[in-house]
Amino acid sequence: MLLDRTTATEAAAYALRSLILSGEIPAGSTLRQDDLAKRLGVSRTPLREALQRLTVEGLIRMDHHRGAVAAVPSIAELREIYELQEILECHAGRETIKRATKSDIAELCERIEELSHAQSPIEWIRGNLAFHSTMYRISNKPLVVEMIGQLRNRASLYINMVARSGESRTRAQHEHGEMVEALVAGDADRLESLIQAHLRATLSWVESQISES
Repeated sequence: MLLDRTTATEAAAYALRSLILSGEIPAGSTLRQDDLAKRLGVSRTPLREALQRLTVEGLIRMDHHRGAVAAVPSIAELREIYELQEILECHAGRETIKRATKSDIAELCERIEELSHAQSPIEWIRGNLAFHSTMYRISNKPLVVEMIGQLRNRASLYINMVARSGESRTRAQHEHGEMVEALVAGDADRLESLIQAHLRATLSWVESQISES
């Protein structure tokens, strides 16, 4: 595997994240560091740092007996993540609507267009994160935006399920467009309602997928 990121740690984290989200490393699998270092073409030090980074993101769990393990989706964790996201994103949305400019709206429309051309689930996850990051960055609330970003990274294991479903991706895309329309109209109440509905619909759908698996 060719690794082209700026540092060995970033490269290893990027590659390992892709392997987990693509399913090439199944949920619940023990991650053997010697094997992974050879597979990714990195030494053990950057690999350990990459494992720590993905542990923070929730893609890896540290088991007392088995060591690093690819995370298994948890409904309890999912609900907690989305409860926090709803609080923070609704707040950021109201701040965003006060500050959004024409150029901001144009940038959000570009993000939606880029997202519609995503060729793989991983590309869609990145595009989805870019859309939401762009929208909340406009709020000029850097700490809130940072916390939203951490939660959205933590949710990547679950958003991956959405990214693999064409129907769910189409729903999310439509809801993104509605959010931008609310921004254009300056309707803070509608934007907050749309953010809540967007998060709750995703939560409900992913819950159903975890329950069936």
